[in-house]
Amino acid sequence: MAMERSWIFLSVPLVGAVVLDDQLTKAAATQAGLVAPQSLLRARRGRGPVPILIAGTIVVLAAFLALVVPWALAVGVSPIGPALIVGGMLGNAVDRVRFGAARDFLVTPWAIVNVADLAVATGIVAFVLAAAWRLSRMRLEPTLRPIRVDQA
Repeated sequence: MAMERSWIFLSVPLVGAVVLDDQLTKAAATQAGLVAPQSLLRARRGRGPVPILIAGTIVVLAAFLALVVPWALAVGVSPIGPALIVGGMLGNAVDRVRFGAARDFLVTPWAIVNVADLAVATGIVAFVLAAAWRLSRMRLEPTLRPIRVDQA
């Protein structure tokens, strides 16, 4: 129970901070003219029907919360990676609901992205590294075993 509480106390504010930061930076970029209305129209046309994208986001988010987060909790992985992933997914979902597309404005050599995209990418890398490290530690130290979530 204590481990679940610490996960909640760390992950909920981090998810909120990612969504807030994402929305604020997108609003500032839009206000500064860095997000052109034409790019939103192209994004709407090029990525599929908006309701299907929103439903897909909800399904993926629900699956992630139902399958990955309990496993990470049981294995003892830090909540930072999953919280970044969830926050980024929610940030782009808010845009899809409000505007029909995510507002991207950060130009990289590979793609045009936003803070939510960066949070998801960083969260995935952090989660994979933390899970790999934790699983390797469990293999090396037989006393470290996964705990059942109802025993935490």
